[in-house]
Amino acid sequence: MTLMLILGAVAAFYGLLLLFRCATYALPLFAGLGLAFTLRDQGFGWMVILAVGLLAGVSVHTLGRHLARGSAPLAVRLGVILIFVGAAAAAGFQVGVALAMLADLNPWTQRGMSILTAVVTGYAGWRDLLSPGGGIERPALHS
Repeated sequence: MTLMLILGAVAAFYGLLLLFRCATYALPLFAGLGLAFTLRDQGFGWMVILAVGLLAGVSVHTLGRHLARGSAPLAVRLGVILIFVGAAAAAGFQVGVALAMLADLNPWTQRGMSILTAVVTGYAGWRDLLSPGGGIERPALHS
């Protein structure tokens, strides 16, 4: 039983780290999935749905990074950053709710844990959106 608790805690911690690492991709994922479901409801084939959904997600991510880090006006940059951070925080809140419910915490602790997870995930999304390497650490080349 103790081993299961330890492994469960390690799995939850790893899941949170993965969430923080992928926080920037929440909005592009939702955009791609939303367009894919719309195309599915319109009767398009699976190849078109997959191609357009993937293209939409990549386009939203690329355009968002370009606008957030580029020389766009401050209002545009802040708007794009807030949209990406808001989507990441919403995803983090839902993960916090799920983990708190799995831990069978009282309602106020669940809400506090969910809000804390949302804030940290939003910060991780903001950091990865504005980082020069796209959130991917590249090894330094030694001469």
